[in-house]
Amino acid sequence: MSPSARSVALIVTPRFPPLLGGMERECALLAAQFGQMGFRPVVLTEDLGQGLPEREELDGVLVIRVPSSPQRSATVQLLVAARMARVMISLRGQAAFAIVRTFTLPALVSGLLRRLRLVDYPTLVTAETGGLEDDIVALEKRPGARAMKWLVTGNDLLNGLCQANIDHLRRFGYPAARVTMIPNGIETGAWERTSPPAGIERFLFLGRLDESKGVFELVEALAALRAQGRSPRLLVAGAGPDEQEMKRRVTEAGLDDAVEFAGLVPHEEIDRIFEQSDCLVLPSWSEGMPLSVLEAAARHRALVLSDVGDMGHLFGGRAWVFPPRDVEALARCLAAAMDDPEPKADYEEVIEQVSIETVAGRLAGELAGA
Repeated sequence: MSPSARSVALIVTPRFPPLLGGMERECALLAAQFGQMGFRPVVLTEDLGQGLPEREELDGVLVIRVPSSPQRSATVQLLVAARMARVMISLRGQAAFAIVRTFTLPALVSGLLRRLRLVDYPTLVTAETGGLEDDIVALEKRPGARAMKWLVTGNDLLNGLCQANIDHLRRFGYPAARVTMIPNGIETGAWERTSPPAGIERFLFLGRLDESKGVFELVEALAALRAQGRSPRLLVAGAGPDEQEMKRRVTEAGLDDAVEFAGLVPHEEIDRIFEQSDCLVLPSWSEGMPLSVLEAAARHRALVLSDVGDMGHLFGGRAWVFPPRDVEALARCLAAAMDDPEPKADYEEVIEQVSIETVAGRLAGELAGA
């Protein structure tokens, strides 16, 4: 799609930097890449009580924030929906397309506007989570699901990040002709300036400290390795509701000398975190397309992954993969990684698939044909 006639590439997302997280980072990468492709990137997002400017330019991206609140009352959601609709309508004749993140409120708004023909540009809605309880399944379980599904299907394209998303779109009867599967994308420049570790002793957990991320299973697996006479080390980069409980369990397991908590790490410092590690561990119960894994792969880090979010399919044979919530299998994978005399990082194919250039190009191409 040529950006000459319609210059705006619109991204609609509940969350955006300075908030830290996978969705926020992905939206920032997409916006920057669309700018490099000649579009004028505009991000429409929410101000969740942070007191941020309603409109501001950030590195060439126009960010428009509608007032919102972490307390998602019906009144708050209706006001957010109305304000988002007003902005989207104002971009008639200017926007080339809109990419809507999550099968939640923004997708309902964009779908309604498309059905009413109040916006004249194509819209793509993408899932944000994966596994058995992704946001497609969550929508199906809500009161009024039938009406909300009708609204969502007003969008031109429905995108899944992983096979689980595609399976759910098919199971719940979404129109097959509108379904696409385009993963998250990352910057891949680190691939050229990094190399695989000489050996694996230092593991990294990078993400939200939440029970569903498998953090307690990870502590148990490390304790099992310690009982075998091994000396694994773990750097934990992140924060979350179960941080204190994880620290308590680390102490209870006698692992205080082996586990370091780095706290929430800004993306600008991510290279430093990867330099301090040999292998990323993803023990999550469920994921879509986790950026932490893609970022690690781009830096030649070894990978120990639970089989979620297409991880087994994407990295099969290139990583140690185990069933989610299986502590013994996780411990075996960690031990196997430590025993590998020459860790490889045979990720060239994967890196090409998930480069932000490839992903943004595919999104724009699909929307050009919508």
